[in-house]
Amino acid sequence: MVKKSIFHNKVVLITGGSSGLGKTYTNYFLEEGAIVISCSRRNNFKNKFYTNNRKFYYYKFDLRNLEKIKVFIRKLSKKFKKIDILINNAGIALPGKIIKLDYKYLLTSFQVNFFAPSIITSEVLKLMKKNNYGRIINVSSGGAVNCVENYFSYSSSKAALNTLTKTLSNEIKKNNIKINSISPGPCKTPMFPGNKLSTKLSIPTIKYLASLSSKGPTGKFFWFMNEIDIFPNLKHINWGKPKKL
Repeated sequence: MVKKSIFHNKVVLITGGSSGLGKTYTNYFLEEGAIVISCSRRNNFKNKFYTNNRKFYYYKFDLRNLEKIKVFIRKLSKKFKKIDILINNAGIALPGKIIKLDYKYLLTSFQVNFFAPSIITSEVLKLMKKNNYGRIINVSSGGAVNCVENYFSYSSSKAALNTLTKTLSNEIKKNNIKINSISPGPCKTPMFPGNKLSTKLSIPTIKYLASLSSKGPTGKFFWFMNEIDIFPNLKHINWGKPKKL
């Protein structure tokens, strides 16, 4: 008898699932027997692997339309009754130097990379709390830490996403819900076609974080299975009078 995957019939919601990392994650969880809900602006799921799969659901949705996100997630909640795993993967990278800062670039970056996943997480969290189970993975970036030139809008919005991860982990300590961020590394995607790494290299980290036990880590940042301390513990610091320089 073939042993069922740990993700068999788990309900997985993946944003930006039609290309790059999102499609890699969509394929992985489908192969593991999960029920996969993938949403994106473009439908790149037209071959038989998807159309003949009763466990695959695609919804065309533009995450820049913030006002409709709550309605969308509530419809999913009513239909599926649970969302076990949420992967906030959708992202956008708009290059530009700070001296030539384009407000529209900055706004769009935060809409897609931070505002949308914040709203989605808030709504999905209600269902996870009801079922007392949930694993949330925010696909962040090394750019949020390295802060490379020309990508201020992207890096700052991903840094904000990491803050969502840390803050929420402190708000749900009593629930069997885990939230963590990952950097998938410099992988080759439509957003970064010049990169060299395969999107499949982040699958082990995704698998690990999506299947955490109740005692697993939360509020952390992972880079290829390595936990990186981007949130140092400041509780031991004496916050009295500032020292003279």
